[in-house]
Amino acid sequence: MNILIVGGGLIGKERLLALEKISKDYSLKFQTSVVDNDKSALEKVKERFNVNVTTSLNDELNKEPDWIFICTPHSEAPNLTIQSFKHTKNIVVEKPLGRNLKECEKILKAKPKDVNLHVGLNYRFYLGINALLNHARKDLFGKIISVNMIIGHGNSPGMEDSWKLKPETSGGGALIDPGVHLLDLAILISNSKLNVKGGHSWKGFWNTGIEEEAHLILESDNNIIFNIQSSLNRWRSNFKLEINGTKGYGIVNGRGRSYGDQSYKTGRRWAWQSGEIQSKTETYHIENYSADDSFYEDMVALFKLPSWKISDSEIYPCDHKSGEEVMKLLEECRKELNINDSC
Repeated sequence: MNILIVGGGLIGKERLLALEKISKDYSLKFQTSVVDNDKSALEKVKERFNVNVTTSLNDELNKEPDWIFICTPHSEAPNLTIQSFKHTKNIVVEKPLGRNLKECEKILKAKPKDVNLHVGLNYRFYLGINALLNHARKDLFGKIISVNMIIGHGNSPGMEDSWKLKPETSGGGALIDPGVHLLDLAILISNSKLNVKGGHSWKGFWNTGIEEEAHLILESDNNIIFNIQSSLNRWRSNFKLEINGTKGYGIVNGRGRSYGDQSYKTGRRWAWQSGEIQSKTETYHIENYSADDSFYEDMVALFKLPSWKISDSEIYPCDHKSGEEVMKLLEECRKELNINDSC
């Protein structure tokens, strides 16, 4: 299988690590090339991975790869995706699908019908989150009443000079990255239209023009309340996803690395009636999970391989239609918070 990765930065390397592990686990051979204009980035890739590296995108596109992964800053991804449509039948563009709905629609208008376009919204493949999503689909919690989601990190000194915090290259702040991951999960949980009911945003630390923290209240057509927080100013990285339903609840904590290992537990309504303290009535489905394999599980699913860890799942890789749905919801959230798309 011939693979082209466009962008040799952090996410490009995550895709390379996943390919390396898939090759070992499934005895598959990949011919992989990495394209980047930054020669120093390519040197680092070459030091770690047994892949071809080059600055010539056109040469690699003309080889008609089986898969192309677009792993570049948000501002570069739309045109690269459109350019790639002529050279492969399978493309993954890292989230988001454009910096705004206009860019998203431009990409989709250019997409040929016979090209499979996916979006790198990979949180659905963290084991704890995936289990919770499937439990929600299978009615473990009963009728869902409310969902709370929090993601926050504080970046690091000097990040104000990076592309991620510049409005013209990122397309926005906490709402678009990492917030789109939470919007994607909200859509998967609700399984119905989401309506923005209120919210507020804050900026004033990084001072690059982006929203640095965003709080949202959403309500689904099937009457689920969503409370969503996304922040670039949390000095202790955190991720939490809670579902509360008429039969019980589910809680995912952590996202690996600085966010801490991931755990996922569920509990029953009024479990205290058993006479035990509540913590002893809860069931841990995932514990001490390093959460470093979401890209791996995403790519296993993309390549339609059998997963060793995720089975009987109703959650699939994010296709272009789901990616568009996320961008439409992002647009509505921006309107409610009076946030421009910054590009």
